[in-house]
Amino acid sequence: MLFQLMSKKNFDIYLDLSPTKLSVGAFKKFSGHSSFFREYNCATNLDKDQLNFENANKIIEKNIFEIEKATGEFLNDIYLMIETPESISINFSLIKDNEGKKIEKKSVQYLVQDAKQQILRSYNSKKIIHIIISNYVIDNISYNYLPLDINCNKFSVDIKFICFPKNLIKKLEEVFNNHQIFINKIICSNYAKSFTKNDSCINVCESGLKLVQGINKKEVAIVPRKLEKKGFFERLFHFFK
Repeated sequence: MLFQLMSKKNFDIYLDLSPTKLSVGAFKKFSGHSSFFREYNCATNLDKDQLNFENANKIIEKNIFEIEKATGEFLNDIYLMIETPESISINFSLIKDNEGKKIEKKSVQYLVQDAKQQILRSYNSKKIIHIIISNYVIDNISYNYLPLDINCNKFSVDIKFICFPKNLIKKLEEVFNNHQIFINKIICSNYAKSFTKNDSCINVCESGLKLVQGINKKEVAIVPRKLEKKGFFERLFHFFK
């Protein structure tokens, strides 16, 4: 089979790593239909301080060939899903005195950005993987959505940050860089699976796909640093797009 030499790709590849298993799924772009799924038992040691990806690396090499054969495309980028006990969740709340004015989305966005910077300073060995707004409290009334353009004296935002150790991320990036594979996005596997746990027909890679597609409207879209200066606040929330 000849590989497509066009720069435009027809498939999104999801790879899930857990302490004992490696799973790979290929999905057609736009439609999201599954075209390829494999699951292997292997020790990745993601649950230990000393990272050893020798077994996983061998299976990754094998899968690169299988995926390229199945899709007819060179594999040069993936969505990487990780399950590790080293992940942590940090809950954070910030309050704003609104002085009876209308709530504006930019005010909430500034609060999220402020919370993000505080997390980065306080947990400098961690990397933020997901940001989720779990609740809004407006004049002591709770909302699970942001009611814009209403007047209030004060409001607060409850935010959850899911973080991974930076050394783990760096090691994984090195592993895939050695295969000339770029990581589009890192996803917490347990967080992704929490939205599909009642559907036994959905595999872990499909859970990751649904999360990237926006199944959780409360998740904040993390913008790459190089794009933050250009339209950062317009890009921040899924439900503001």
